[in-house]
Amino acid sequence: MGFVGIATLKDLRRRIADPAALMMWLGLPVVIGTLMALIGGSGGGPPKARVLLVDLDQTFVSRLVGMAGGSSQLSEFLEIETVTEAEGRRRIDAGEANALLILPKGFQDGVLREQPTELALIKNPSQRILPGIVEEGMRMVVEAAFYAQRLFGEPIRQIADSATGSRAPSDAAVAVVSQSINQRLQKLQTTLSPPALSLDTGAATATAESFNFGAMFMPGLLFMAVMFTAQGISNDIWIEKINGTLRRTLSAPQGAGAFLAGKIAAGVAVMAGATLLALALGIAGFGVPWSRAPLALVWASYSGAAILCMMTGLQLISTSARGGQLLSTMVVFPLIMIGGSFFPFETMPAWMAGVGRWTPNGLAVLETKKILFGAIDPAALTLAAVGVGVPAIVIFFLSVRRLKGAFATN
Repeated sequence: MGFVGIATLKDLRRRIADPAALMMWLGLPVVIGTLMALIGGSGGGPPKARVLLVDLDQTFVSRLVGMAGGSSQLSEFLEIETVTEAEGRRRIDAGEANALLILPKGFQDGVLREQPTELALIKNPSQRILPGIVEEGMRMVVEAAFYAQRLFGEPIRQIADSATGSRAPSDAAVAVVSQSINQRLQKLQTTLSPPALSLDTGAATATAESFNFGAMFMPGLLFMAVMFTAQGISNDIWIEKINGTLRRTLSAPQGAGAFLAGKIAAGVAVMAGATLLALALGIAGFGVPWSRAPLALVWASYSGAAILCMMTGLQLISTSARGGQLLSTMVVFPLIMIGGSFFPFETMPAWMAGVGRWTPNGLAVLETKKILFGAIDPAALTLAAVGVGVPAIVIFFLSVRRLKGAFATN
């Protein structure tokens, strides 16, 4: 085993001897991935509001409200369960639903004849978002009923009068109502055809169908863990210097280059372990194919080695361990912010995303996203590898020179 291998094993043994730091670095992607899965993993739908409905009117219109939750358009967002008033109040008090809606007697007459009607909406006091959505939805329904009365109030009242009798409405009554509705539609023809506003839902539908929570957030959060791990490992050079082992190691004939290469290799092994855990979570929670994991591991380890070289270079140009920690923190956090880890590139302003995509971690995040969830472009991957690797190689040789010179002697 060469000197690089011995130095690598030495640093790995030191990592194992410090289990707290090792568990923090390895556990960071586990914590992040678990939180991502709880927030919304692959294939997770939008949040669904659960509404308990008390129908005191028991009419055709009131039953339509209960049937609304079963429609294909609303079933993804709304679940309506009809209950008695006593059961509804008990369950909303127990926090088993987001809201309780009570339809009073006379609800149908209020809707069809535009008579004053008061709906009772009781929201779950321990929640805000979903009960608020239900409340805003009820406001929209009330507004829709108001404008329907403005447009078709007379035929609606005629329908209501026909429905109150014991007999079915006559053909003549049906014809009168149909004629009235047709006349109203003809008056609205200039507004409805062509419509004053047009809405293209094709792109929005495609985006919604193809949205993948893991694809948007997982690569950035993975490299957030890599960045923090690289920062923590890079500080080890100061620990060796303070303890006096650095000077003795550099006096060996193999030189500073082999020593630094072993330290980088040990750090890459730790980051590879963290990446393996993150990929396991991605496979379990976000639909990452098994076949993509090996290339993702290689790419993350390669990028992690480059980032570790950069972090080590920052430590070597510092004049103290505290200064190195401060300098690396001042570099790491802006890179994480702009490099697609805290905020995905899709949510950034165009100019910021354009800059962030050319940072070392930004390049790594983009290619990781393609490897895990998209189409792999060999040319783009090669360009990213050059963009990440060449600066790291330059920094590595400058770090070796600094390590043999002022850093070791000061």
